[in-house]
Amino acid sequence: MFARISLFLALLLISLVARAPAWLADTALSRATDGAVRLEAIEGTLWSGGGSLVVIDPVSRRAQPWTTLHWRWRPAQLLQLEASWSLALDNRPAGDIGASPRGWRADGLTLVAPARFLLERIPHAFGHLGWRGDVQFDTTQWRCNWKLACDGRFGLRWAGAAVDVLRGRPLGDYQLDARGEAGQLRFELATLAGDIRLNAQGNWTPGGPWHMGGTVQGDPEFLKRLPAVAGNWVSPTGSPGSYHFEIGG
Repeated sequence: MFARISLFLALLLISLVARAPAWLADTALSRATDGAVRLEAIEGTLWSGGGSLVVIDPVSRRAQPWTTLHWRWRPAQLLQLEASWSLALDNRPAGDIGASPRGWRADGLTLVAPARFLLERIPHAFGHLGWRGDVQFDTTQWRCNWKLACDGRFGLRWAGAAVDVLRGRPLGDYQLDARGEAGQLRFELATLAGDIRLNAQGNWTPGGPWHMGGTVQGDPEFLKRLPAVAGNWVSPTGSPGSYHFEIGG
């Protein structure tokens, strides 16, 4: 009798796990992003399903449509003691994510979003200047333990950067590369194209402050409004059209 009851409970548990609702993905996503990104129009199960990603405006709290997301579980990874899923955004492969007792990873993950989705979350007036352009985020063997000590690389490419308060004039294309090593994250910002040249370096230790500093160079007449826009974050270097900036938190 005990064996039959045990078998029944085991089969019931397997059935419940196999039918785990897809809305659990929204719960996990909301917690991971502190409510900034949510999943709507959810279908399927936690193992194979999809929905529409939306970004919550930090001021109005309204949902802004972003992209569609689909996921599929990779059971073979259980041999590595890892729960893993393959992702697709707008029906295009977008990398893999996984979690294990050691931590979590994101391999070949690719996300594209309007720059304002990211910049408007900066807790400063700087984040509400009307930023334009698109940002592409990608990872290369990005792995973190549960204390957020990470190794690997991720990149942010900002194409068609512009800002409303500077008359919406195109600024350029920029690349931010971040490398995790020995529990510390190091940043490097470079200009790919454009008349406004940004170059900077920075670092962040999980649980501590972050810092980035560098230079902005370009047309002196155009950039003369920069100190009024960015406040204490920028200061003239003494050369026309050249400014030093420091940001952190």
